[in-house]
Amino acid sequence: MEADIDLAGKRLLLIKPSSLGDVVHAVPTAWALKQRWPTLHLAWLVNRGLDSLIRPLSCVDEVIPFDRNRFRGLIGPLAQGGELRSFTRTLREGRFDAVLDLQGLFRSGLFSWLSRAKVRVGDRDAREGAWMFYTRRVNTPEQPVHARARYAALAAEFQAGTPSRQDLDLRDTERTAARNLLAEAGFRGGPLVAVCPGARWETKVYPARSFAAVLDELAAQAGVEQPVLVGGPELEETCREIISACTRAKPLNLAGKTGLRELAALLDQAELMLTCDSGPMHIAAAQGTPTLAVFGPTDPRRTGPFGQLENVVTGECELMPCLKRHCPGMGLKCMRGLDPRKVTEKALALLRQTADNKGQEHNALHG
Repeated sequence: MEADIDLAGKRLLLIKPSSLGDVVHAVPTAWALKQRWPTLHLAWLVNRGLDSLIRPLSCVDEVIPFDRNRFRGLIGPLAQGGELRSFTRTLREGRFDAVLDLQGLFRSGLFSWLSRAKVRVGDRDAREGAWMFYTRRVNTPEQPVHARARYAALAAEFQAGTPSRQDLDLRDTERTAARNLLAEAGFRGGPLVAVCPGARWETKVYPARSFAAVLDELAAQAGVEQPVLVGGPELEETCREIISACTRAKPLNLAGKTGLRELAALLDQAELMLTCDSGPMHIAAAQGTPTLAVFGPTDPRRTGPFGQLENVVTGECELMPCLKRHCPGMGLKCMRGLDPRKVTEKALALLRQTADNKGQEHNALHG
């Protein structure tokens, strides 16, 4: 049996460069490590572009931005000799005592080895042969299991337990900035419902007209007159389609107009997040915002909004979950066939629950 690892006063490199949702899932691991080892210097290797989300976390002492385009593919790190040497120097200058590789791919495993850390922890079944680079190989739970559970199993090798926090450590100034952004967009108040209508896979996307049908019903039945569309600039056309298809709701389009921290602050203040299986879904869940997620090809047990899997609405298809980026010949049946009334019913129930909770909090403070 291997001896426990003492990280008091030591330096640890956490490798989790992407994607947005997975990086958000790794935040509780950072909290857990710092909670167990308060004097630990924790550095996080993360893709440039996502570093702005991680840098303000008080549990993270250092961020090492990673330009993924420099090392694409399995042999990218080996092909870009000069770039690799430069990045290797950066890793070795960190003088890390230990590495925790949450990514589990050849590239991340290689980086763990290049750091020269004496202790390198990763998944025993890491893909692309990454396991070869680890000094400690951990048995993680078998699939289907949520990413958070896998990361927790790896962090347990450093005696990290259940974290007391999972949030993104937002500042009051960031919340104020989000409120100002809403005001500038013309938000007049009322229930704040954020909507992320897109995802990286075409198979994950709920049709724009279906979203519009849900939003019209929320406007009619719950007074959600101005739902707020969020996400990246690539959702511009989808957002225009939703706005055009709405007959009662008047959505505000903030897609592509927020940084990641602004987005997190906006979602933190929302009464409901309505979304596909997306990165912003995980941000909302991390902040404790009621999150209604529409799922088709992916498995909520693996990638659903953590702690809120009961809020997932799924379509119907005999191949679900196929886990395919492109539909395997079913005409996107799982998403296109999902009745908007099913989504609306769940959304209304969550809004009522939020209103009831606010009423109880008010009575407790003023009763």
